[in-house]
Amino acid sequence: MLLPEQLTHLDNGHTIARYRILYQDCNPQRHVHLHRLMALAQDSDDHSCARFDGKSDDIRERGFCWILLANTFSFTGELPKAEDILVVDTWPRGSRGVRLFRENRYYRNSIDEANFFGAASSEWILCTLNDHRPMRPSSVVDLEKMATVNDPAVANMENIPRLKSVLDNSDEREVMRYQVQLGGLDTNTHLHSSYYVGLAIDAAGTHLAIDPLKEELVVRKLHIQFVNEAKLFDKLVFYVIPDPENDNRLSVEGRIVDSDAIAFLVTLEYELETCNTPGKD
Repeated sequence: MLLPEQLTHLDNGHTIARYRILYQDCNPQRHVHLHRLMALAQDSDDHSCARFDGKSDDIRERGFCWILLANTFSFTGELPKAEDILVVDTWPRGSRGVRLFRENRYYRNSIDEANFFGAASSEWILCTLNDHRPMRPSSVVDLEKMATVNDPAVANMENIPRLKSVLDNSDEREVMRYQVQLGGLDTNTHLHSSYYVGLAIDAAGTHLAIDPLKEELVVRKLHIQFVNEAKLFDKLVFYVIPDPENDNRLSVEGRIVDSDAIAFLVTLEYELETCNTPGKD
């Protein structure tokens, strides 16, 4: 839980949240793991939702929950390292039909353009807690309150395109498998959305045969679309498909083994950076 001095609600509808990055949040080069950044950003989003009676705890008491449909990230600078402060600027952009739109801007230690390193746009829906049936936002949250904090500014992507499977040869493209366990479940009792991102990075790293002592996988853009929920003990198979037109772009697809249903789709653009000497920034 954030302390009051770590959370600021601004008059323009934005919420500013600050998180100290722990060594336990970081990769071998001391940069925060992308899935940890995503989880912390979602925490800031939840605090923002409190401004229109949409905080997770509040709506769960009434039998509803948030479900993430898609998230897009772009990174133009260096991610925070251990002991840095991740600063998240989060705001709701509004709604259309059953979809709600949210924006993030990310800073390292302080809010200024010199320390800006990335942004995200995401799409959400509100659902019933037990069977995840989509609900109209007006039946769950106070849209009049939400209108007072909405900001139409786009941080990353105004219209998030729908991803499609590009899997061409499942035997050739398979890189790894994973079984959902208790430690990966979120409060909605399926695999947490940030875990999918971590697994997609694992799949890309396996495909690229990365040596973490020699190189770092630096993600510049990532788009994840959630298709079917993976539940406890579901087995997932992961495929990686290189982009024939871009050597630094991969598609990652996760499928539920028993049904062959697509669990998620990812596209990512990356760079491989040579690692510094251990202990040096």
